[in-house]
Amino acid sequence: MAISDELKQTAGKALGRIPSGVYILTAAHQGEATAMMASWVQQAGFDPPAVSIAMAKGRPIMEMIAASKMLALSIIPDGNSSLMKRYARGVKPGEDPFAGVETFRTPGGIPAMKSALAWLECRLMHTCNFGGDHDLLIAEVVAGNILQPGGTAFMHQRGSGFHY
Repeated sequence: MAISDELKQTAGKALGRIPSGVYILTAAHQGEATAMMASWVQQAGFDPPAVSIAMAKGRPIMEMIAASKMLALSIIPDGNSSLMKRYARGVKPGEDPFAGVETFRTPGGIPAMKSALAWLECRLMHTCNFGGDHDLLIAEVVAGNILQPGGTAFMHQRGSGFHY
């Protein structure tokens, strides 16, 4: 569907003002692990505790999540742009996704960032293909902890709701 220039200039600017966090999403399966920056993450339930994650179709990490049914989220602290810069452009094929980054393993064996504000380990419950350019993942939180007590999460707003 083509988006009109008028919609991009009006609603696009308003849509871009919806604040989002900065997260490093990680997954592991059969001895391999990878990471990506995610920003469209939101708590989605209390019982069970759950999050929703919007992910562009075709992201290589999705195959690993679909196979393992697990993922981890490292919540980036306010003011820490180093992790955002490291993962903003994605991980190139053959590149070590964790080179130069200190990590630890969640109880399920997924890498998470030591410099994160907090981390969550999640079990994939459902992937919703709603016909758009992203899929919506719903994942149950099965473990997590605060790494920097008293800290606040990194938040940002985009200039336009039609690109990252």
